[in-house]
Amino acid sequence: MAYSKSENESEGVKDTGLEQVIIWLREDLIGELEAINQYQAHINKIDNDEVRGLLEHIRDDEKEHVAEITHLLARIDTIQREKFAEDHTVAPEERVVNDAAEAPEEKVPTIGNMFGKK
Repeated sequence: MAYSKSENESEGVKDTGLEQVIIWLREDLIGELEAINQYQAHINKIDNDEVRGLLEHIRDDEKEHVAEITHLLARIDTIQREKFAEDHTVAPEERVVNDAAEAPEEKVPTIGNMFGKK
């Protein structure tokens, strides 16, 4: 993927093609992950149960945002979807998506079967 400005951008026209949207989503994902870390650092330092509880709730919302953005990226970025299916952290028989799928259509990774749902 190219990360340079397109001709349209240099002329003041926004480039909102799929490539640019994917870049923005990745930047958003970074922001969500940084927010989770920041909230967690604050939670670890706060003794007040009410404040800590609210920050834990907000942190968990950020985690939901990470999941939503990740699912969206898996749907619109075919290379990323393939990489999500290649789980090298567990043995092949323990993977959510594996070559031992029963039917050929189950071999196609989807958000549902990547996370244990059909």
